Amino acid sequence: LGEAEAKAHGTSIEEVHFHEVGAVDSIVDIISAAVCFDDLGIDEVYIPVIYEGTGTVHCAHGTLPIPVPAVNNIVSSHHLPIHIDTIKGELVTPTGAAIAASIVTSHTLPSTFTIKKTGIGAGKRAYERPSLLRAMLIETDPRHQ
Repeated sequence: LGEAEAKAHGTSIEEVHFHEVGAVDSIVDIISAAVCFDDLGIDEVYIPVIYEGTGTVHCAHGTLPIPVPAVNNIVSSHHLPIHIDTIKGELVTPTGAAIAASIVTSHTLPSTFTIKKTGIGAGKRAYERPSLLRAMLIETDPRHQ
């Protein structure tokens, strides 16, 4: 996250000001994700595609195009597949992109699997569709791969 912000600002990682990404909610998101993955013993994470919106977003740097430069830098440097959706608004934050980049192990779902558990988190922004993130704990059968 620091590297992406430094690149977006044309500065070094030591000079980055984490006024937005260092906010309490970002720190909570990062720590919560790390604790969850550790507690669940997750060792493989499949992220086939990340959906991003369109338009602009207002932040401490003014009005920025979506995806914002830090998200663009993260998905680019970590080769995360991205799909630009028609929804007006920011669907991927720099923190979310950084978490995805740090946990992904594959972009291809197994050909068959069973769903053991599903978790859904709701965003606080109102869009034309619900702002949800769904994660599934899956189990694969190596005989069917």
